[in-house]
Amino acid sequence: MMAKSPAERKADQRARQSKATGLHRIEIQLSEREYQMALQGCSRRNPGRNPYSIKEYLELLLLCDGQRLERQESSLGKCRQCGEQLPKGCGAAFIGESRCWFTRDAKALNLTNVTGHANLDEVSHD
Repeated sequence: MMAKSPAERKADQRARQSKATGLHRIEIQLSEREYQMALQGCSRRNPGRNPYSIKEYLELLLLCDGQRLERQESSLGKCRQCGEQLPKGCGAAFIGESRCWFTRDAKALNLTNVTGHANLDEVSHD
C-alpha cells in the first residue's frame, strides 16, 4: 500500500473532524466587489454594535434564507397540471406543459430571477 500524500492525510483529518464535530469546512473565493459587500453587510446589518464577523454574517444569511424558503414553500399549494403538493409535485415530469408549475412558476424559488439579479421583492419594513 502506498503512503498517502500530505494533502490526502489532511483531507482524512478534516473528514474525521467533520464527523466528530458536525461542522463542515467550506472555502470560497470572492471577487473584490463581493468581499467589500460582505464587509459592508457585516456592519450595516448590525448598526450601532460591533460588526458581525464574516463567518457570523454568512451563517445568519444561510439561516435567514432557509426560513424564507420554508415560508415560500409552505404557501405553494398544489400544481395545476398534476394536482400534487408543491414543491415536490410531479418532479418535473410535465415540465414544458403550460399548466405545470415547473415550467415557469418554479423560478420563483430561485435566488435570482431570469435576468440574473437578486429578487428583492420580499423586503419587510417591520
